[in-house]
Amino acid sequence: MCFSAGASFGASTVLAAIGVAAMVKARTSPQRLFATIPFVFAVQQLAEGMLWLSLKDPGLAAWQPFLTYTFLVFAMMFWPVWIPITIRLLEKDPKRKKIMSLLLSAGILVSAGIGFVLLLYPVKVIPASHHLHYSLDLPPAIKSLTLLFTLLYIITTIAAPFISGIKRMKWLGLVFLISYAFAAIFYSGFIVSVWCYFAAILSMVVVWIMSGLRKPVL
Repeated sequence: MCFSAGASFGASTVLAAIGVAAMVKARTSPQRLFATIPFVFAVQQLAEGMLWLSLKDPGLAAWQPFLTYTFLVFAMMFWPVWIPITIRLLEKDPKRKKIMSLLLSAGILVSAGIGFVLLLYPVKVIPASHHLHYSLDLPPAIKSLTLLFTLLYIITTIAAPFISGIKRMKWLGLVFLISYAFAAIFYSGFIVSVWCYFAAILSMVVVWIMSGLRKPVL
């Protein structure tokens, strides 16, 4: 994961295997989309593993910008949209779907805002204490919005599982919440990277949720 190239590559391999297990259990198109979560985590970890190598190997240094933004697009822009939309597609209750539509709209706003920031301001990756810190030199006006976007990011990724009426889905929200709190408390300078340390646990919860779904084959 975030601790070394080897840890990231190992995590990517495990997550891909978990993704296969989740996909095997999928029976409908919404379920298949939800089951892609471990695969996306696997790609995300692969990108960070390659980024570790590019920071150590001068021959790979030219790949640093591509690998940095690949990781950040998945870690910061993808999840605020993908989590609420996939859970919404699984949901059958109209009232819950309406609430998730609001969360999805907020997620799109968060993703667009982060994309705007990543497009305009360069990111510097700083390895420290076996972690990677993604540093952006933001002007005061943008920095003042950081807390708002952080809260919206957390809400869009964590609230949807709790709102869902699907069996076991709330456990995904609980693991999201606990893992974020752990990263924020013990690794405050490396949250973006360290939070992904819990990708394997989150992915196993996805498989567990999939095993509880009983839908007819499309």
